[in-house]
Amino acid sequence: MLICLLRHGIAEDAGADTGYADAPRRLTRDGVERMRREAAGIRRLDMGVHAVIHSPLVRCAETAAIVADALGVKARAHDALQPGADAEAVREIAAENRGADAIVLCGHQPDMSEITYDLVRGGYVEFRKGTLAVIDIPDGHTGGGVLRAVYPPRSLRLLGGDA
Repeated sequence: MLICLLRHGIAEDAGADTGYADAPRRLTRDGVERMRREAAGIRRLDMGVHAVIHSPLVRCAETAAIVADALGVKARAHDALQPGADAEAVREIAAENRGADAIVLCGHQPDMSEITYDLVRGGYVEFRKGTLAVIDIPDGHTGGGVLRAVYPPRSLRLLGGDA
């Protein structure tokens, strides 16, 4: 199974509009536009994505909806992906989706970097907003995965036809 870890798109700062809270932060207008172009790049990768599963926070829900729409799949929230998520949560989600060719998991930093490190047993990946890392974990395999690719947001936009 391919586990595709995606950091949410560019979001507004926590401020008066969000009551200075983290959870209700939305994607900015630029964040939405960039994520649409990045989602087109993810679609071009043609990985056979079964579902887009995301943190329940607003910016991840919005990111996942854009990507799911581009891929023609459903997006759904999973509490295990909220800030503080770890590799064990990802393994549980993978087990819940056993048999899928690929799933996209949309979450936060520093979680995405730490999860990648744990799943592939080493190696730091910097997740800028909109970065996608593709990790191959065979079904039922409890050991380390193989990092197949890392796509920074600009690369995804170029794949999607953004000049």
